[in-house]
Amino acid sequence: MPRPTATAFEAEVTAIEDLSHSFRRVTLSGAGMEGFGIEHHPQDLRFKLIIPPGDGAPTFDLPSFLANHEDPSLSWYQAWLQLDEDVRGSMRTYTVREWRDAERELIVDMVLHTSEASDGGPASNWATAAEIGSRLHVIGPARDVPRGRGGIEFDPGTARHLLLAGDETAVPAIASILESLTQPPFAAETLTGHVILEVPHAGDILTLDVPAGMEVTWLVRGERDHGDLMRAAVRETVQPAPDSDAQAVDLDDIDIDATILWDVPRALSGAARNSGTDTPQGERPFYAWIAGEAAAVKDIRRYLVQDIGIDRRQVAFMGYWRKGRAEGS
Repeated sequence: MPRPTATAFEAEVTAIEDLSHSFRRVTLSGAGMEGFGIEHHPQDLRFKLIIPPGDGAPTFDLPSFLANHEDPSLSWYQAWLQLDEDVRGSMRTYTVREWRDAERELIVDMVLHTSEASDGGPASNWATAAEIGSRLHVIGPARDVPRGRGGIEFDPGTARHLLLAGDETAVPAIASILESLTQPPFAAETLTGHVILEVPHAGDILTLDVPAGMEVTWLVRGERDHGDLMRAAVRETVQPAPDSDAQAVDLDDIDIDATILWDVPRALSGAARNSGTDTPQGERPFYAWIAGEAAAVKDIRRYLVQDIGIDRRQVAFMGYWRKGRAEGS
């Protein structure tokens, strides 16, 4: 039987740290994580958390379900979705903040979305209630299965000027990316650029490990609409060069209420690769990584590509979430 494309691990909470009003750091480890593994710096590597139904530990045997999935007409995810949510639980996507291989510890910075007006959904509620010893399933890379850079979108090539922008849901990924830029093979001393981070509260401004040539701007949203400050900051930071001959291009509209906005260089179609400038991907002088609420990301995408004419091969646009819509709905 071929190896399943997804591997599940049962993880136990071994440490919890409240970083700020909105961020809680959870360390996942335990015997069930022995087979988990990442062979390089995670950067913005994605993985799945399966939140158990109710207030208890996992009861559904997810590892066996994935290992025994054989229906070629359905992906494992489609088959999993057909199960009753009260049995299977809820799936949410996160990025790895840090992987400590020697300790077999997966560090996850989780955003607490709860407010007086509403709850934050199953993942935020689980993170708020989590205690040492709490358990859940993780779907991610197995240490004995080579996967290259699967699940990682950050790919600046030889670009030396970078733009990283995101809301609170992208802060953990950007923090990890910045940390990776201070390590080989990157030459941090030659990098320049801007980091734009929009967070709900002033207390959510965190200390980051940042290359000396990169400027970090924290934007405190407060009562403003989600993404407005980030949009404005990107427009102010990235202006068309007076002597630029880049041609603005028309973009197909993306219905962010019906589909995921995920426009990244390695996944572009042939037609999209031919849009914009003729700069080879390996010779890009500028590279941008934009993630967060889909409406804000879509607006920034339109500005950078359609209005200014930046080559789509120079930017990764990722709608991590959509306001008013749960993942998988």
